[in-house]
Amino acid sequence: MKKYTLYALNKIPAPEGAQSKRWYSYIISNGITVINGQRSGTEKEVLEFARNCTKKLNQKYPAMSQHLFKPAYTHSPHEFSF
Repeated sequence: MKKYTLYALNKIPAPEGAQSKRWYSYIISNGITVINGQRSGTEKEVLEFARNCTKKLNQKYPAMSQHLFKPAYTHSPHEFSF
């Protein structure tokens, strides 16, 4: 599994009824899992928050070189009768 990376940070319209008018969406992904988030604040604050999330995810789920699938049981050719 690859490391989590911040892929995008975009300014978005504020949700209806929100007190703050500065909102951003961000996308964090490791190539398999995608995390879409929204947060209010300045661009710098939201960028710092998203980078901190990415750092914590990479600490909790370190990158693995490759996952090797090993089934619990495999059939031998002689087990099949047609």
